[in-house]
Amino acid sequence: MIDKSSPVPLYYQIAEHFREQIASGELASGSRLPGERELSEQLGVSRMTVRQALNYLQRNGLIEVRKGVGAFVAQPKQTYDALHLLGFSEEIGRRGDQVESIVLEQAIVEPPPRVAQRLALEEGGRTVKLSRLRKVNQEPMLLETSYIPAALCPGLEQVDLAANSLYKVLESRYGLRLERAQQTMECAAATPYEQSLFGLHSGAGVLLLEGVVYAERDLPIEYFKAIYRGDRCKFQLESWRDGEVRTGGVQRMSVVVA
Repeated sequence: MIDKSSPVPLYYQIAEHFREQIASGELASGSRLPGERELSEQLGVSRMTVRQALNYLQRNGLIEVRKGVGAFVAQPKQTYDALHLLGFSEEIGRRGDQVESIVLEQAIVEPPPRVAQRLALEEGGRTVKLSRLRKVNQEPMLLETSYIPAALCPGLEQVDLAANSLYKVLESRYGLRLERAQQTMECAAATPYEQSLFGLHSGAGVLLLEGVVYAERDLPIEYFKAIYRGDRCKFQLESWRDGEVRTGGVQRMSVVVA
């Protein structure tokens, strides 16, 4: 399992070994890992090294540590396909998982200047601000905030968006056919507010997606900021080299280094 002559830290080698076992299914969700003392004796390392490995796995959402009981393999992370323009409830719901939306804010507001610029609003233009906490199988996964030009969607602030998909409402009620999104993705530390919503410890990481959704004729229809908890979510991407031809066009996600 480990190579003591390797420059790679022992705790990291141990953690990666368990990560591979979890990914392959050799260790199924709910499986109990050996205790610190047992692993320490098996591997010939200190209990501190074992504890470092388990803490690493826990921080990355791969195991759950139950005080006084032990460490168990966590449920699989929720996978989100970032290259297809689906609403969260559509993306998760099509897999058969239970999706719940809690509306934290839904009102007509004057947007921040940067948001107004991204939405190409005229001076004084108003938006419907929608902030929702999204849960999957009763576990909080996503804090999502959207700004939609109010002039395009009269009455949207009154629509029940706890029970309905925003994108489906935009298309069916307002005739806005969504076509594409420009977005960035980055890692960030959870704020105290996000920690409280997600039940995360101080210093936990989140995945931040931010961008604009466009309808036909490049009409900006939504500015969004989506904060996914980093320990329970991952993104699925597909990449290929330039020059390759794919049916249906090329979809890309660019990495911007600040």
